[in-house]
Amino acid sequence: MTGSQRPPSKFVAAISQIQEMIKADRIRPGDKLPSERELSERLSIGRSSVREALRALELLGLIETRRGEGTFLRDFQDHQLVPLISTFIFNDDQKKEHVQDMKAILEMGCLAILAKRPDFKNNAISLQADFHELMDAAGNSLLKKIWLIISDYAGTSREQDRERLNELLMGFMKNNPS
Repeated sequence: MTGSQRPPSKFVAAISQIQEMIKADRIRPGDKLPSERELSERLSIGRSSVREALRALELLGLIETRRGEGTFLRDFQDHQLVPLISTFIFNDDQKKEHVQDMKAILEMGCLAILAKRPDFKNNAISLQADFHELMDAAGNSLLKKIWLIISDYAGTSREQDRERLNELLMGFMKNNPS
């Protein structure tokens, strides 16, 4: 079977279908998902595939099952993705350094978004914020989510982040004096 791809397993397909259903139904964190039986009927997949998909999503911290109540969508920030995969992917010092580099690139991107705003330069020196606040101010939720994942693994303290932010802001002010 050269050149052909293996079809996705049933549970991977079930995860994709559940994800699409969550988007289509605009299910938000804290909202209840349909029961296994309802998911199975609605998505036309077996209950065992639904059960396996839900277990995988729960392991990743994306959903939570409460006995007697049902299954609920969790807030993204409670994910367990980084702790679960980091020991397999980020297993040497060079890769950890690459994570630090990636975090810095995301932070500079955040500052670039903010620097386009007319009030940025006036407020730059008075900003005693940290990157959490600046990510919110940038208004790009995808940037913030990716930054949160990378930050989880990078292992820098808020104080270290604040020092780096001050260095970046001072460099910006030095290179853009007017």
